[in-house]
Amino acid sequence: MNIPGSMELSGSNTQKLTSRITAVGLIIIGIVMIASMIYGKFFIGVAILVVPGILFLLAGSPIRVLSFIIGFQIILTITQLSTTQLYLGFISLRVDDLLTIWFLWLWIISLPDRSMRGIKAGPQGYLISIFIFLIAIAAFRGYSAGNTPGFIGIQIKTYGAYFLYFPLLWVLSDDRSREFAWRVVLTSATIGGCIFVVKGIFGSGEGVYFRDETGLRIGTRQPNAIGAVLLLFTGKLWKSWKSRPPIILILPSMLFMGGALILSQTRGLWGGVLLALASAWILNLFRKRDNVPLGKRMIVSLTVLAGFVILVVFSISALGILSAADIAQRTGHESGSYLTDVSVLSRFLSWSAVIERISGSYMLMGRGFGSTITYFKPEMGVVRTLFYVDSSYFQTALVMGITGVIVLLSIFLNAVIRAAKLFIRTADSKRAGTALGIFCALIMLLFASGFASPMTNYRYTILWMYLLAFLQVEINREKVESAQPLI
Repeated sequence: MNIPGSMELSGSNTQKLTSRITAVGLIIIGIVMIASMIYGKFFIGVAILVVPGILFLLAGSPIRVLSFIIGFQIILTITQLSTTQLYLGFISLRVDDLLTIWFLWLWIISLPDRSMRGIKAGPQGYLISIFIFLIAIAAFRGYSAGNTPGFIGIQIKTYGAYFLYFPLLWVLSDDRSREFAWRVVLTSATIGGCIFVVKGIFGSGEGVYFRDETGLRIGTRQPNAIGAVLLLFTGKLWKSWKSRPPIILILPSMLFMGGALILSQTRGLWGGVLLALASAWILNLFRKRDNVPLGKRMIVSLTVLAGFVILVVFSISALGILSAADIAQRTGHESGSYLTDVSVLSRFLSWSAVIERISGSYMLMGRGFGSTITYFKPEMGVVRTLFYVDSSYFQTALVMGITGVIVLLSIFLNAVIRAAKLFIRTADSKRAGTALGIFCALIMLLFASGFASPMTNYRYTILWMYLLAFLQVEINREKVESAQPLI
């Protein structure tokens, strides 16, 4: 049955002909790019791709382009993605950036066909529109102040990707595309987690190093994305167990993703995941539509969640990668007492430098993109000048002021509240699981962004917009279905 409000993508995106054109186009692009890099003729290779690139733009599938973007970003590290890049003025463009522009272009050329008709952007759309306006102001202020163009370009890419919420709504409003995108996201996070575990087993690879007190750590930023996907998957399983994938796929997938979180040794991320699970457990007490006694819900859910955490820690210990003592040591302290931990102290010093930089007339709108702070980093024993801050909130305060922080928080807190309401009210168990998973992922993100910068410095902005668009689509569908008369 076709649900009013659902949509088919414009053009022939689901036909076999388009699939073949897409596959051939990717092969041609791959061959030309590899050849141009081997012979040191990268820019010539880019020029050669103009003609097939235009054909690919006109006939390509937006959901496949989106899948490549998210898959590349979750599986590959920033170093791997940056091995091949070009510059558009002062903005550097990696492969995933070029694909993102491509995806955006496919959405733009679909607009004359009124493909966004009937798709409500919701409160998030208005808040993101305000945020985009503030981004434009921050870019102008940074350029006018003479800040380093390269720094401005990086922040324009990261913050500007919030605009992708709108084309994501367009793609995810199609039922088949939404399911396909979810499978790609889950598969990519599982592969990313598997790579982490393999690195841990062999004790080598990018980002792998050892601490005297807490053992092996893999210092890349992928666990932020993997953690969000893991929580979304957990919510789906929790409330829609009957429609689950085979157990033989569920267990290794969750163990790989959970193992990646453990091996990252990122305390802000660990705290965010635990807070998210605790919040989900409490929220579940208010859902009355499952016809399960309250006591049973409390006991079973708590037991399963605790069992999963124990299983992940045991698996990592059994593989000889990290011991439970190493993990416990990391949660307690790293150097001296927790209050004098050098990494925590470094954050305090950087936040203090931000407050000093935006005092007075800069408090409201910040200093613009590319602004830097200078402070002493105790873990390095040197004074550094940096344009990034280990906190999305302080980072946003530096470049966009208190106004930017308020709007940024409003975007995600509003989404958390709306996800909670959808979870409590919907009678659809699958939709309830999705709402619960997004609720958890956003809480984790809000907490982790207090101590790091996944919202503003890393390359996963499109994944956060994926969560918000996914939520909005489910809310739209719930409204349409609840308004239909019973037959």
